[in-house]
Amino acid sequence: MLFWLTVLALTVAAVLIGFRPLFAPGRGAMLDRAEDHEHDIAVYRHQLEELDAERERGAISPAEAQQARNEIARRILAVEDRMQAGDTDADNAPARRSGRAVLALFALVFVPGLTFIVYTGIGSPGYEAQPLAMRVEALRDAQAAASDARTQLRDLVARAEDHLRENPDDGRGWDVLAPVYFRLGDVGRAETAYRNAIRLMGETPARLSGLGEVLVTTAGGIVTEEASSLFDRALEADPADPRGRFFDGLGAVQIGRYEQAEQIWTELAADPDADQAWRAVAGQSLARLAETAPRAETPGRPPALDDETIEQVSELNDGERGAMIEGMVASLDERLRAEPDDIEGWKRLIRARIVLDQPEALRDALERARAAFEDRPDALDDLRAFASGLGLDVEDYWR
Repeated sequence: MLFWLTVLALTVAAVLIGFRPLFAPGRGAMLDRAEDHEHDIAVYRHQLEELDAERERGAISPAEAQQARNEIARRILAVEDRMQAGDTDADNAPARRSGRAVLALFALVFVPGLTFIVYTGIGSPGYEAQPLAMRVEALRDAQAAASDARTQLRDLVARAEDHLRENPDDGRGWDVLAPVYFRLGDVGRAETAYRNAIRLMGETPARLSGLGEVLVTTAGGIVTEEASSLFDRALEADPADPRGRFFDGLGAVQIGRYEQAEQIWTELAADPDADQAWRAVAGQSLARLAETAPRAETPGRPPALDDETIEQVSELNDGERGAMIEGMVASLDERLRAEPDDIEGWKRLIRARIVLDQPEALRDALERARAAFEDRPDALDDLRAFASGLGLDVEDYWR
């Protein structure tokens, strides 16, 4: 009840402030205007008296006096016209005040009423209050629950590892652990688990493409020959395997077959039966491909990364998306080895190494860029300014 009374009071106050002119009385303003007009007429009449006195003294000629008198008379008539108009307004004032009163009453009823209808329709008047302390506590509980879930997962992994040490030929155990290892970021153990699962239980599309993804991640995003072979075998067994299809497209990008990659990713993104996560990644990859790929096929030349793509790298921290972006960065790196005179390419590579937090690769890129433009001081100054804008002092690397 207190809530509704508070809302009503605030609404009435807002209406009164917003519609204040409607509630302001008009009679006082009319009286003030009438007094102003009378004062003006008195001033003009006094000017006429002074004009007559000056004419009698001979200070001004009769013609000048007549011209001044005509001007003062014109001003007096104008004031009298305004006074008559004011009288007419005064006669109509009751009707206007009545109209304003009706409009004000309408505002007092309509505005709060409309507000109430809208709020009860889309708001939550019965929702309990959530003080800051309660929300902070709920956030901490959620974080604690997530931490507990991760701890439980690691405990389960530890128990599974103990089981596999005693039963190393349990293919099912390796098969379960492989994707868990990869999700936890342990790509070395994930590779071992996938290989053991394939050795003990045979090849399946999921195991083949899973191992291929691990190899791509290990290679810094490059679809290696072995990884490509794994994806091909997975797609032979199951042409609908979404992971195999995505990395098949990524491999095509890395060798300059953009039209082929576009076709693969377009079909994957539009496939309603494919996993939603892979469809989303394919759609994002298509958007980047449209922005970065050349219009014509250029075999062996990967697309350049634009600044928007590089800025989004830090948000794409999933294994799949990370592999995709790192692969494009690696392709850019390889292109700059063949074409080191592309200063914009060096800028994109430097930004990418910073975003991906790869200090050794960043040092290598800066050293190669310095060597590429050693005889062009203006280009080196450009790189210095660019790096400084990213908070990086290249002299720390160029000593």
